[in-house]
Amino acid sequence: MSVDTSWIERARPTNVLGVQSRVLAPEELLASKLFVVRRERFDGADIAHIVFATHGNLDWYRILALVGEHWELLLWALILFRYVYPAHTNYVPQFLWRDLLGRFSERVQLPNTGGDFRGGLIDDATFAIDVEEWGFEDILSEHRARRARIEHVPEPGRKLQMVAPRKVAE
Repeated sequence: MSVDTSWIERARPTNVLGVQSRVLAPEELLASKLFVVRRERFDGADIAHIVFATHGNLDWYRILALVGEHWELLLWALILFRYVYPAHTNYVPQFLWRDLLGRFSERVQLPNTGGDFRGGLIDDATFAIDVEEWGFEDILSEHRARRARIEHVPEPGRKLQMVAPRKVAE
């Protein structure tokens, strides 16, 4: 998951311990927790709490855009939400259930036999045996290397500069 300027632009002004701050919008917060599914830390309950606390009043199209090709993790998190809060299944809109379950059904019926191993994106330690002994590709390291090359190249004609924090209006 890549954080870009839209995350900051969509952040909401608030007061945190007497300091004017900005906090992530619930959509970005939810998306940021999808990959926190390690053995020692699991943020699935946080995702369920976000959906419950907002009564599902989320920009679901924004969430879909943020998760992109990792939509199965969103489905997994929403199934957990539905399991935990069965009386509140309606907090997730029907169009989203149909979309995600439809995609899942298609992928199960017509599996991609050439699909990449993605366990390392979940937890590189837990799935290390897959890479180190069973010969699966280390796509996490490949992704990190690709991101490092992209992030260290400034936009053409743009100088990098430090910007002092500014006060955010309420």
